[in-house]
Amino acid sequence: MTASANMMMRLRIMGVVLVTAGLVVAAAGFFYGMPQANNGLASAQDMYEAQGVTLSYNDDGQLVDRGTTDGAASIMSLLENDWKYPVNHNNLDPNDPLVNTRDELMFQYATITYHVLHGTVAVELTAADVPITYRGVTYDEAGTYDIAVGDYYANFDRTNVIEAQLRGAWTPQALALTGALAGGHANQAAGELAQATTLGIGAIGLLFAISGGGLMWASFANDGPISSKRRTGMPHT
Repeated sequence: MTASANMMMRLRIMGVVLVTAGLVVAAAGFFYGMPQANNGLASAQDMYEAQGVTLSYNDDGQLVDRGTTDGAASIMSLLENDWKYPVNHNNLDPNDPLVNTRDELMFQYATITYHVLHGTVAVELTAADVPITYRGVTYDEAGTYDIAVGDYYANFDRTNVIEAQLRGAWTPQALALTGALAGGHANQAAGELAQATTLGIGAIGLLFAISGGGLMWASFANDGPISSKRRTGMPHT
């Protein structure tokens, strides 16, 4: 076997290996990974439909909260400006108000958080608690004062008589709802990432298979009249 023929044989073997490996990888991506990702997302959609949580829109298709667009705008500002969440507004569809996308889940999360942060608590101060200064305000007399929550649960100091009561605004219900929404968002994101990943894996597998096929095709390039002449000893011109 000539050196050229030996090289062509090696190319064919490598081509077969690449085609086989590529098809195996593509099958793993398209026929195993993708169905698993799709099943997970379909299950999540069934759960969203069963829960039936929806966002509110006015007759002009504008997002509203408690009947006002200003309320929704404030919540969106919390989500986009304070939390730096990249909202895809195309997922906020007045024709499909069901909360079943990552952006809708995060808006609902921000809605609950916004109303807790901007709520007030009737804080009771006894004679033993005063005088006390909090957020620049001095309370000299015992009594009940409406004080804005204004902060997150973990940021309150439970040893502070005022903050210990403000902390209670984050009720078990509020914490449970935001926790469930955070879990839903993570699950949705994981499912979409799994879809993209398995699609990419399948595409890489196909690329390997095509490359292997190309090597096999290239290995036959010298199989022709010239090679025949050389094998039969015909003189060269």
